[in-house]
Amino acid sequence: MLERPRAARGPARLVVSLLAALVLAMCCAPVAAAHTKLESSAPADGATSAGPVDKVRLTFTLPVTTLGEGIVIDGPAGTVPADVATADDGLVLVATPDSALAAGSYTVRWTTAAQDGHPLEGSFGFTVTGPEPAPSDPAASEPAPAVPEPSESATSGPPPHDMADMDDMDDDMDHDAAAMGGTASGVAGVVTRLGGAAGLWGGLVAAGALMFAGLVLRGPDREDVPVVLRLVRWMGGLVLAGLVVHVTAGSVVVAHGDVAAAVSPSAVAGSLTGATRWALGLQALGAVAIAAGAWQTLRGSWLAVLGSVLVGAGHVLGGHSNTAEPRWVVVTADVAHLAAAAVWVGGVVAMGLLLHHRRRDGRNLDAALIGARFSVVAAVSVAVVGAAGVVLAVEILDRPEQIWESTWGLLLLAKIAVVAVVGTVGAYSHFRVVPRLSARRSRARSVRKASNLLRRSTVRETALMAVIVLITAWLVAASVEV
Repeated sequence: MLERPRAARGPARLVVSLLAALVLAMCCAPVAAAHTKLESSAPADGATSAGPVDKVRLTFTLPVTTLGEGIVIDGPAGTVPADVATADDGLVLVATPDSALAAGSYTVRWTTAAQDGHPLEGSFGFTVTGPEPAPSDPAASEPAPAVPEPSESATSGPPPHDMADMDDMDDDMDHDAAAMGGTASGVAGVVTRLGGAAGLWGGLVAAGALMFAGLVLRGPDREDVPVVLRLVRWMGGLVLAGLVVHVTAGSVVVAHGDVAAAVSPSAVAGSLTGATRWALGLQALGAVAIAAGAWQTLRGSWLAVLGSVLVGAGHVLGGHSNTAEPRWVVVTADVAHLAAAAVWVGGVVAMGLLLHHRRRDGRNLDAALIGARFSVVAAVSVAVVGAAGVVLAVEILDRPEQIWESTWGLLLLAKIAVVAVVGTVGAYSHFRVVPRLSARRSRARSVRKASNLLRRSTVRETALMAVIVLITAWLVAASVEV
């Protein structure tokens, strides 16, 4: 039996070690603090108040800002007009109705943004019993004048419209409008995340392609640097387009599905609350720098490099690292995770594009040296991605059960599964395809076959990485709470 080369045993041991570390970290995860959530409410959910309620108070674990109206109170007679204000440096939201809430059942719907700009929403209900509140106007307590009975002649004409039927029609119209608004908000929420995914993909590919051009394209291969830089410029435009979609759809969410109201300055400003304003601003500035700064040479593309750093800083600022503790550990892991993912994703896309251009132009793919160089870079990137991912999961999750009980945990499992598939494809290329390309005794036909196999492998990895980025966009906005 042939013994596995040491070069092959090293990465294999590293992968096994990372998987073992992930399992151990999840089982021994300490309690992580500082997740933004509703801590309490007054009245509490399901409570019964024996008298009129003049205020509804919501207390959060971390400061929040209101989105849209912030708090909406629905009662027996419909929506209750109320003034919403913040207290205790944003930890508390207080809704003060125009008049105290009388007997009946009430539902409170709240929408806020956390410090990292992520939208939070929820609802709860309570019941008010007891006497009606005393009227503020003495005239209101006077009995209404008696209404005379209608005469027979007055009732002999065509019967008037049934007011109960009219009320039913109004209720149906209100329900239809609410349903339409809910559907529009749901669609807008999905579009918002798709815009975020497009921006994330563009930033990763741009930064990784720049690294690919600097680390992999050496010697004669430098003549293909303009091809990679053209990809970088397109990715700068994709980041900008993704930001426009993200902000526009986010405004529709803030406007509760009212597309016409979403173009108002207040709705746009409402979608840019907290750290979101700075995060998207950095990404927009970086995207412009990437699109304008990627020139024909890598040395002349320093502005694009700076733009990639700004886009990455915006993604870190808008992530869960703003609410998880200890802050420096999470931010460091987030930066490492994002940078390594960029090198991996951008390198695969750039190599696939380069091999495609060479094949289209009838040139020799010469994939041996490029594949060997990138395999080393990719192996290091995968190791960093895995280690940083373990740290982020441990610090963001409160307890191991949230992995299968929360939306965030389930999305994380889905992401790990797809990453495992991509890693398997990459490992096959690293251990089987690249050695065939580098073997001196290989026939020309075998080398061409291996080169085409490597090119197709990059296409598969690119498609799977796009799925990973989509899942990541949902992870960024998902809640870790059950």
